[in-house]
Amino acid sequence: MPTFDGGHYFLTALAPIRTGVVEDGLADTSPVHALRKRLDLLATAEQTPDCKGRSPFARNTRNHFARLVIVDDVAYNGRVGRDTLLATASGGNLVVAQPQDHLSRPFLLFVVDFDAASGDAGERDAYLSELWSTMGQELRDIFTFCEKFDHRVNDAASFAKYIADCQLETTMSFNDYYIDPLDLPSWPVTPFKRAGVAAAGVLAIGLVFSLLNWVTGFAPHTGFWLTLLGAGALALVAAAAYWTVTIAGEKPFPAAPDSDLPTVLKSLHLQRAFTRFAIDNQMLSVATDAASAQKLHDNFAAFIDDNRPEDRKAPTQAPGVVGI
Repeated sequence: MPTFDGGHYFLTALAPIRTGVVEDGLADTSPVHALRKRLDLLATAEQTPDCKGRSPFARNTRNHFARLVIVDDVAYNGRVGRDTLLATASGGNLVVAQPQDHLSRPFLLFVVDFDAASGDAGERDAYLSELWSTMGQELRDIFTFCEKFDHRVNDAASFAKYIADCQLETTMSFNDYYIDPLDLPSWPVTPFKRAGVAAAGVLAIGLVFSLLNWVTGFAPHTGFWLTLLGAGALALVAAAAYWTVTIAGEKPFPAAPDSDLPTVLKSLHLQRAFTRFAIDNQMLSVATDAASAQKLHDNFAAFIDDNRPEDRKAPTQAPGVVGI
């Protein structure tokens, strides 16, 4: 899957963490240790009404998910499997350590899933500039431990450039907002099937003529040219089919309906509010008298007036809030 898919931009960046010594209060420490402490103090989400912390990413109403992770080194998956008898017979020493991959330094992994109209670099840079304007101080407090950040970043544009230089292609994005099956155009299999059958037919005729030429000497050159033509046409059809599938696979999926963050937050609010409404009015819903039916109708009208389902701005669930 591409970096942009389904109306969302999946940003992945790896920023190298500085080495050396930094001051942390009254003590000297390593940048990666100071960064780990800084990330530990960063608020994540407001989970109860009494919780005072809310992620600074919640100030931006385009953020669906954001992660900051320190990658100390790559994982070691174990030795490459070998056949013991064959390795011993070939003179290999099974107790000698195999080469392992290691990072030259720790890296800060920064991944964000945000609403976007396209996967263009300008769309990414505009988002990063907006993010700097809403939580620039927190970003500086975090990325100050990354290589050359303090020398290169002094405003929103330079922050966007710094992250762009650290960006990696996202090849496995995750989008969980599709409810109904996607209405995607089908691959035109019929034209390729017909062309393939025709090319295979020419190839078969060429092989038959080649066989007749070998047995009887009939049509000495016809079989060769028909075989060559059929094989070439079949290879061309296969290449064209592969090319069209590849081009189609590189296209991003369309955005799922109502999958932008403000609409998702409004949906969560309505889900919670309507659950409360259903609980409070369940006795009216099973009553058979006209008065109860009218009361249920009036209560639902009041629910619509209070919650305004078509208004995404208010009332709604605040970003960075979990289940309140």
